[in-house]
Amino acid sequence: MKKITTLLLTLVLAATVMGQHKNDPSRQHKEPPKVEEMVSDLSAIQKKKLNTIMENSRKEVDRLQAELDRVRKQINALINKEGDNSDQIFPLFDREGVLRAEISKEMYRTRQQIDNILTKEQLAEMRARLAKDCKKNSPKDKAATPAAAGDHSSAPADKPRNARRR
Repeated sequence: MKKITTLLLTLVLAATVMGQHKNDPSRQHKEPPKVEEMVSDLSAIQKKKLNTIMENSRKEVDRLQAELDRVRKQINALINKEGDNSDQIFPLFDREGVLRAEISKEMYRTRQQIDNILTKEQLAEMRARLAKDCKKNSPKDKAATPAAAGDHSSAPADKPRNARRR
């Protein structure tokens, strides 16, 4: 009985966490930047090949994502169902992992295909642009980063800085 209770509490916690991640805007899918926007001197043939690769990849990723969404719905239904559903839910957890891996593999295959189409100079330009965009989206100044341990210049948000101590 204790094991079942522990399992149920763990599953409820997992469902809660999954629900929070689902609604978290920072975890929403962002459209990847287009290669044409990162590389200035693409030929017409390169553009056509890149568009074909991206279209095929998007279709495959969308198919895998739709299946992953179906599996997640089944998992959530079983998590909220009364009783021990381990024999049904564990294979779904395995399938969820396989689908996530397939999505990652498809994205990597797409990247490799793109790398094979671009010249070394174009690849260098694209990587430099990606690195620049990555730096632009990361916090730069100390005010944007969390206070370091022992940094006395920051006050708790719920307590005014010059509040009288008791």
